[in-house]
Amino acid sequence: MSSRSDRSVAAPHRSALPAVWALGALLALAVLPEAAAAQEELATACQQAGGSTLRCTEAATTARAVQGHLGLMSGLGSEVPGSAGTLGRRLGTTPRIAVSGRVGFTDVGVPDPSDAGEGPAREAGFILPSLQGQVALGLFDGFSPMPTVGGVLSVDLLGSAGVVFFPKGQGFDGSVTQLSFGARVGLLRESFTLPGVAVSLTRRLPGPVTLGALTAGDRASVTVDPGVTSVRATVGKDLLSVGVLAGVGYDRYDGDAILRLRDVPEVRDDSFTASRALFFGGASLNFLILQLSAELGWAKGFSALDAYRNVPYDVTGGTLYGSLAFRLTL
Repeated sequence: MSSRSDRSVAAPHRSALPAVWALGALLALAVLPEAAAAQEELATACQQAGGSTLRCTEAATTARAVQGHLGLMSGLGSEVPGSAGTLGRRLGTTPRIAVSGRVGFTDVGVPDPSDAGEGPAREAGFILPSLQGQVALGLFDGFSPMPTVGGVLSVDLLGSAGVVFFPKGQGFDGSVTQLSFGARVGLLRESFTLPGVAVSLTRRLPGPVTLGALTAGDRASVTVDPGVTSVRATVGKDLLSVGVLAGVGYDRYDGDAILRLRDVPEVRDDSFTASRALFFGGASLNFLILQLSAELGWAKGFSALDAYRNVPYDVTGGTLYGSLAFRLTL
């Protein structure tokens, strides 16, 4: 027969099972292959309008790449920098508030629209920076099914605004602002024996961006105006003044894509969709109410079209990204 002390030690591990199941489900979703249907439909519509297979396939691939980079830079990794679990409340019904600022970067690659050659465009590569400000509001402390386990179904509200600095020297039409809103639900609150675990759902609304201009002699002009639905799951723990976290995410992109090629009518797709997984990890330094953190992550690539393989730009390659942030928790 098990003793009372044996049962009390095992209980926190059983209570952590829902968090493990939730993280496992998101990870399974994240590794599913990304379909290329919308990308292929856009290329086909371009060909039906009179464009060549190479130019149309390349333009659709460019639209997919720009949409992915803009969507990724609108969110990056964790929703609240350096925070794996929910905030909770301060005293009574007073919400806890976290205000943060983040500088992000991603290693960008796209087909170069200024390439004057007849074959596939060379790849243009550069570092894309962004700035973000975030606010998180702890609304509900959640439930504590046993003394060592708390924060179950706790809730934070999330909001952010930022700027992605697309370089005009690379053929873009300028920087893009973005807004996002969402919520984070706690699965476990961090304790001496358990890490903090949370899952978030966020809707991001970046503005449109254009790459290439026919009036400047570019081979194509591509405009995307996406929305992004993001899911993030994070797990982390503070070790004295140093904290660590890891996470997995799933982004679904939707919205408009417009292709413009020479001697071809404008081609538009109002439901240009895609999805991909991303993974990230980070560390932080804690100074009472101030925290400094850094994250590094990798986002999966997209499916390639059969007519655009073995070319200088590979849309299937993953994307490296990262960020530095500060956070004040009050």
